[in-house]
Amino acid sequence: FFTCCTILIAYRLTFLTETVEIIPGKQMLLKTFAKVSMSATMWLIIIIGLVHRAPGGVGRDFMKKWDVTGACFAVYGFVLSAMEFSLLRQPMPVYSRDSFEFGRVAVYSASAVYCTGLLTLIIIWHLKAQKLIKGESAVVASSMAIGKMIAVVIEPNLVGVDNSLSALYLRWIVASLLLMTICCPYALRPVYIKSSSQLPKNASIIVVAYCAVILPLIITASVRIVLEPLIGLLTGHNSTAFYATSPKFSEIIGYSAALWGVSVLSMVNHYLPNGGGEVWKRVAALTLIMGLFVSFSAPAFPGSTSNEPSDPFLSVSSSMVVESEVATGGWGLVSAFLAVLLALTGPLELREMKDSAGRKDNRQFLRLMIFGLMFGCGLAWFIVMQSMSKDVFIPIFVTAFSCMVMSTLGTVCAVMGYFLETQEFGEVEQIANVWTVVAFPVFFVISSVSLSAHAHPFGIGGWASTYLSVCGLFAGAFCILVRMRKDKTSTTRGYGNVSCIISWLCAMIVIYGRYGIAGVGVVGVTTVVGIPVSILATLCSSPILLLLEGEGSSSSKHTHQRSSAKSKWHGLVLTKLTRRNWIAPLLIGTVGVFVTASLYAIFLRGCGLSKFSFLFGT
Repeated sequence: FFTCCTILIAYRLTFLTETVEIIPGKQMLLKTFAKVSMSATMWLIIIIGLVHRAPGGVGRDFMKKWDVTGACFAVYGFVLSAMEFSLLRQPMPVYSRDSFEFGRVAVYSASAVYCTGLLTLIIIWHLKAQKLIKGESAVVASSMAIGKMIAVVIEPNLVGVDNSLSALYLRWIVASLLLMTICCPYALRPVYIKSSSQLPKNASIIVVAYCAVILPLIITASVRIVLEPLIGLLTGHNSTAFYATSPKFSEIIGYSAALWGVSVLSMVNHYLPNGGGEVWKRVAALTLIMGLFVSFSAPAFPGSTSNEPSDPFLSVSSSMVVESEVATGGWGLVSAFLAVLLALTGPLELREMKDSAGRKDNRQFLRLMIFGLMFGCGLAWFIVMQSMSKDVFIPIFVTAFSCMVMSTLGTVCAVMGYFLETQEFGEVEQIANVWTVVAFPVFFVISSVSLSAHAHPFGIGGWASTYLSVCGLFAGAFCILVRMRKDKTSTTRGYGNVSCIISWLCAMIVIYGRYGIAGVGVVGVTTVVGIPVSILATLCSSPILLLLEGEGSSSSKHTHQRSSAKSKWHGLVLTKLTRRNWIAPLLIGTVGVFVTASLYAIFLRGCGLSKFSFLFGT
């Protein structure tokens, strides 16, 4: 079918006299272009023949040894990318019946490039799974396909940059080389060594050359061409909006450092699975954390953007918006990342440290409180400023105070819930009970004092949605950390389930408070591809319920059924939740939310009881 379609298209192109730029500076008639497409089709047929040829054929061992099939597929991907780039850059004329040109239309779209790229990745995955091509060829072909999609997707978001065919080729080549460099360690054979033995010399040379020379050079070369526009696209800087700006230099440096840290960790863990390269692991982990710290906290640092807007009015107004509304919240991330860094390096060790005499550590709780203040208050301040930065001082101050108290207690409780032993989990229970039963309603009432006319309480920028967002975030963090414990009891699972339900309920209230039911009565964008945002957000947030853990869901030898003797309430204990019905809470919660929203829309909206509709943001 594919061959027949290609032949039909080539036949239609043969009778046109238009030219296309196939490579920078090289024009080609559509007749010749049709021949190239036919040759690519024949090349694809050859690849299919090499894959499905009968065993014992002539040269089979030679082609398998040198991976001729993978090389042919990589060549086909290169030719396909070149043809797609040429069609993207050359709109075809539209003629009337009397052969008069009255306009030009694009004969190829970016969506077609994404489709061919995804199909190429699927074919590569299938061939690799069937062991019909080697890992090296799979890495090259996959990098070329993903690099092609990256080069096309960042193109519409480039402002004041060369958009010629040569620039498109350059972005594709650089993106492909970056991806090849990141993924090429997976083509190496892992080196297995004993814990007491030293790393082989060849392996040391490979690790040093990759981590200290090759990867930094490739990342540095791709910053200006690929990483900067891609970061601007992902962070919302580069767009077609009137106030389009470029990401800050510190933000670009942070993301580049984080990319280096992730790549080095991935390479060392794959190449040295049994240990080795511990220094590189530590350096990569710290670089990853510092990179994320710098990138997320970039608005808090002084400095201009990497590319200033050409219009002076845009420069002044954009800088005023960014500095006044975003920069203040960035200092919260500075505090949070500094707390994480101090915890990793030792000054704020979160575990209990006993001396040589075995005496109990009396400063652990002090370190936990300092960490909770720095991390919890910093993250809460960032969320409050991102949500309520346009409000007046009093609502921001009251809401920020309440959120900081809840986040500090939540951070301390989550860390203690992960590190404390089972015998000492009673301390976690006390803090969790205070957080849930006392602090949560009390500070919710305190936050309600900050009523403001700038935003709906449960809408975007409202005090209630901000407070619930912070509480839901730290409740989910407590659930995750308790679930990651090695020693578990019915009490630890019960308290984790309660925090999971609280996190999910906070998410649902924030979603429907912001977007309402089907977007009715809500200002702003309320649909995505015709689907209400509240429905999509409900589907995306419902997997929180998968964190629920039943008594029969864990078969670890470290799981105990005993609980703290000081506790009379063990939380939400789910005795009937097992691995067979683990998806039941997700389905029940999602259906329950949709049914409740439907009943409200049918029976309550528009009637006298609708004055309570502020709970749903309508």
